[in-house]
Amino acid sequence: MTNLIKNIKEISPSIIAIGLKQTENELVILGSGFSISKEGKILSAAHIYNQIKPEQKENLIGMAMTKREKNGLETYTWFPLELIKSDDKNDVALFNMKDFDKTLLSPLDLSDSEKVEIGDEAYFIGFPYAAQMINDGFGITLIVNKTIISNIKQDGVNPKHPRNWFIIDAISNLGNSGCPLLDLKTNKVIGMMTIAFRMKSQVQPDLDIREPMHIAGARPINLVKNLLS
Repeated sequence: MTNLIKNIKEISPSIIAIGLKQTENELVILGSGFSISKEGKILSAAHIYNQIKPEQKENLIGMAMTKREKNGLETYTWFPLELIKSDDKNDVALFNMKDFDKTLLSPLDLSDSEKVEIGDEAYFIGFPYAAQMINDGFGITLIVNKTIISNIKQDGVNPKHPRNWFIIDAISNLGNSGCPLLDLKTNKVIGMMTIAFRMKSQVQPDLDIREPMHIAGARPINLVKNLLS
């Protein structure tokens, strides 16, 4: 069993989809999140929460794994989510999942993102296009993307020049926001996916189509830790 296969099996129960119950029969899946405590605390991207209308924020829910069978079949259930606090500047939000004890959630280990180097192998795992996958008959589908750290950007304003972006060479799709970026060797979280880059379609320039680029951005986990302290 390769490290990646083992790593994914360990990590996947700790990843949730974040959605909104608009009506009794209509769900919208907005992004992803991951467990960082034994008390049901979930980290995700602040922009997921900020895009929700104020009157709908009480309908925020998270979908977590509740059962995994030996044959690989997995069961997911929706649970209420409530915001604890957020850091809009760094696009980080901390949530609490109610009834988390009914899930298989376990906290992921947070690494020291100052030790990350360009060229390090990594992967991210989340729920991109989750609603579309369900509607197309694929059911609940976690998607894994393997990548490397392509560049590390530093804050040019702060005199301390903290790291504020990891640029990776992978396509990040809608719904990956808030999912963890993990070091392939240690299986610890080094960042949180928050941004995807797209360009105007070269095939259909007259249509509002954005073609994905093999460039995406994650917030280094040390920035996220500031929200937890």
